[in-house]
Amino acid sequence: MDLKYDIYNISNVAGSGEERKYVRLKQQKAMTASELEATIQNRCSLTKGDVAAVLTELRDIAVQEFAMGRRFYIPEIGYFSLSIGLDMPEDNPDKKITGKEVRLRGINFRPEASFMKEVGRNVRHIVRSEYTSQSRNYDEEKLWAKLQEYFETSRYITIRLMCNQFGLS
Repeated sequence: MDLKYDIYNISNVAGSGEERKYVRLKQQKAMTASELEATIQNRCSLTKGDVAAVLTELRDIAVQEFAMGRRFYIPEIGYFSLSIGLDMPEDNPDKKITGKEVRLRGINFRPEASFMKEVGRNVRHIVRSEYTSQSRNYDEEKLWAKLQEYFETSRYITIRLMCNQFGLS
């Protein structure tokens, strides 16, 4: 299957006036737990119930390991680790840092090199998406003109109607 991406622009990067481009992969919907269980059941001798039990235990062990400050490793896939950050009050950025300002941000994933190689071998093509999910960029004059044109035939507008009418997201 082809992987599809879209190109995005960030204008006025760091206030410098320059524009930076980046690409973002268009993700497909994730496999559900039930689909995963059925797929594994079809590939080996485990039943859906066995798979569900293993996944539940895997989750519980991961929670336990993270609570002890350890990374969590799944053989042949990779490492998971906690990510933390600092939430300093805006009104007092020089305040002494205590545990109250440190927050759990998320979970990082670092795949094993062999896992990445195998995924790379199975990706056929990386192609630009035919359709974009980006909003159109309107300057103020164009947007007012569009709104005036719209209100010639309609009495009100909602956010949903505006998004649909003007190609916004």
